[in-house]
Amino acid sequence: MLPEHAARRAIVTLALAILFLSFTPILFRWSELGPTASAFYRAFLTIPVFWIWAALERRRSIETELARVPFRRSDAWLMIFSGAVFAANISAYAWAVHLTSVANASLLSNLAPIFVSLASFLLFGERVSLGFVAAMVAAIVGVTILVGDKLGVSQGEILGDGLGAFSSFAFAGYLIAIGRLRWRHRSSTVMAASVVVTALALLALALATGESLLPRTILGWLDLLALALVSHALGQGLLAVALAHVSATFSAVSLLTLPVTAALYGWLFFSEPLTLNQAIGAPIVLASILAARLATMPSRR
Repeated sequence: MLPEHAARRAIVTLALAILFLSFTPILFRWSELGPTASAFYRAFLTIPVFWIWAALERRRSIETELARVPFRRSDAWLMIFSGAVFAANISAYAWAVHLTSVANASLLSNLAPIFVSLASFLLFGERVSLGFVAAMVAAIVGVTILVGDKLGVSQGEILGDGLGAFSSFAFAGYLIAIGRLRWRHRSSTVMAASVVVTALALLALALATGESLLPRTILGWLDLLALALVSHALGQGLLAVALAHVSATFSAVSLLTLPVTAALYGWLFFSEPLTLNQAIGAPIVLASILAARLATMPSRR
């Protein structure tokens, strides 16, 4: 069981990760490149950041139990898996936004808590309380209400909806893999290895789809740099740090705040009006995440 101050620090780290990740849709929309090419630069430009981070941590040579954990072959495969499924997650979501409505993509890509809970129970025997399950269901209902007035299903959107659901499944795999790796290795080591796999996979996809890899203006390059440093280096990096102390299931539920911030940023940056559904759904999501956090806290006698 974590000390109370360590638990609070982990929650703050997770909150900061979500804050930085919330800028992702804005930066993607401003990008001059296609969805897969933008996702490639999001990972590729952070490789030096994570490698420098890993090198600095190794030089510190802090004598901890974590530092002395031997590196297994299974760890290498798990790092490759995490990088590959993360590439699948962000590329599938990027294409879902183009093939179906943003509302459909937002809803379907945020079903990760269900997949994480099921996988954690089936693969590792992890159990959660009934209170946590109720809070998770309430949060998903809140997201459904949030985008409910914009949902639509047509024959042309079936592929996009399928990609949205697949992106959620892939992100669940990423959260579980990173969470398991963080039990044995530093965040910097995990991110430095997995980001290379992610970048290579996205580069192959971008070349296969024929997307341009060169922005037209300096603003295009600045947008890609912000996407890499803010969304990936800070967002995903802090998420990996938090996963050492916060369960993957709770992290997935907490990330349901992203559709809420997407609606807020749409209003602030793109003059997209806030709807009644958003006014009702957003508080439900936020209250449910608070309830999920309370359900995971140990009871005090």
